[in-house]
Amino acid sequence: MSNSDTDQLAHSNLNEHELPDLKIAIITIHDVCPRFESNIFNSAKSLEKLGVKYNIALIPFFNENEDLPRFPDFVNTVKSCKAEIALHGLYHEKRNGTFDDFHTVAKGEAEVEIRAGLQIFSEIGIHTNVFIPPAWKLNENSIKDLEKTGFKLAEIQEKFILLDIKGLKKVITTPKVFNWDSTGQPEKNKVNIEKDRKRFDNLLKEEPKIIRIALHPRDPPGALDQQIEMINHLKDKEYEIINYRNLLYTLQKESPITN
Repeated sequence: MSNSDTDQLAHSNLNEHELPDLKIAIITIHDVCPRFESNIFNSAKSLEKLGVKYNIALIPFFNENEDLPRFPDFVNTVKSCKAEIALHGLYHEKRNGTFDDFHTVAKGEAEVEIRAGLQIFSEIGIHTNVFIPPAWKLNENSIKDLEKTGFKLAEIQEKFILLDIKGLKKVITTPKVFNWDSTGQPEKNKVNIEKDRKRFDNLLKEEPKIIRIALHPRDPPGALDQQIEMINHLKDKEYEIINYRNLLYTLQKESPITN
């Protein structure tokens, strides 16, 4: 997000430490599409064995190639997961390898992709009001397009944004999301194992009210074991692990949307 975008949102910022009586964790499986179904459903199965609530960031048309209506078995398996589903861009990655652009676009440009993604979701019987842009990057113009299309929650690198169709919003700042996939290549992502372990240990000493963990199908070998270990540690520390639906309700209750 550019400095100008940050400035535009600053008037409605709320630090997560200002939220009363919260101690929650958000777990999300990202980049959910047919190409990575084996790793995705392995992660989902592991989370469900733990008995925790989690989310799925679903891509409607990955790589401009995998439009979900052509993969009914995959879609049915996603829908059978005990997870809240969020829209994760339209293509996530285009054929040329670039991410969907929701952080430099002019007003109205993002709306085309957002509506296309929602249309694909509608065709497969999935509805959502949560949006996660690729790489967690979103500008003010895209935020306005999300408001216009009825979204209620967006997630970016260090913020949750509560949205309202009237253009009212509240921004909750949080610690940076834990992410093991920084390169798109599992072997190169190995450097994140130790990095995230150290940051997790240090962050728990601060006892933040919101911790986010992002699982990706291109995480390095061993990442899932570490993620499960972190989740169990959070449970021991009495963090409540909730999904986006619960989070939206909790944040709206604790922090009503205002100008």
